[in-house]
Amino acid sequence: MNPPPPMEIRHYENPSQWTAERYLGDAAEVKRFAASAALLPESGTLLDIGTGNGAFLRYLEDHNTPLDLLGLERSTAAREAALCRAEIRAGSAETLPFDDRSFEVITALEVIEHLPFGVYESALDEMQRVAAAAIVISVPYREPRRRVNCPYCGCGFHPNYHMRRFDEARMETLFPAFKLERLNIVRVPDYVVMPAIRWWGRLLRPTPFPATAVCPQCGYARTGGAAVKPPRRKPLAFVPVWQRPNWFVALYRRR
Repeated sequence: MNPPPPMEIRHYENPSQWTAERYLGDAAEVKRFAASAALLPESGTLLDIGTGNGAFLRYLEDHNTPLDLLGLERSTAAREAALCRAEIRAGSAETLPFDDRSFEVITALEVIEHLPFGVYESALDEMQRVAAAAIVISVPYREPRRRVNCPYCGCGFHPNYHMRRFDEARMETLFPAFKLERLNIVRVPDYVVMPAIRWWGRLLRPTPFPATAVCPQCGYARTGGAAVKPPRRKPLAFVPVWQRPNWFVALYRRR
């Protein structure tokens, strides 16, 4: 396992990234977990790559999913904050420490968009090597290119360290040894006016530097930041709501 860059260490080793509330306490995240779980087989072994604090594994345990579960996570802080009963081993997606076709199904939820050049390509190859039958992934849906600027050196980067954008065409070709069998879209409620407001907001006002971000160029970070989501405002009854596409959830079967 190659050592991650210092920026990555400081970001992903922040304990505030790995609270239960960020995942199991968020209705949208739980909806994504449910959509991913619906694509899993009824029995066998499952490896969850980039499992973080094991929130998805905990979801599966709470719903009595009949699978033998194992998590893999690089971050020590995430493993120490484990929410699941299943084991979480130290490891990295680009060099999976398992034999060929060791697991019936591999999951990687909100993982591959974070992987840098080289690591990304190796991780996709490794997932195909280790999965015996199926791969289930989730990624952001057609995510707009966003960036924040470091207030210290001016470097621009994605606030969540997302390295690439996924659309339907890209989803088709991720795993050549596997066929895309299901491609579902998970939607979340949003006010109909919000897409326009966000577009104008990005145009007129820079995205604020996130509390947990670390500049990949100079290493600048705000101190004392906690990765907590802002409280949801009470819905405005007079503003129409629509179901906004937020994630792709995909099932791939070995050819």
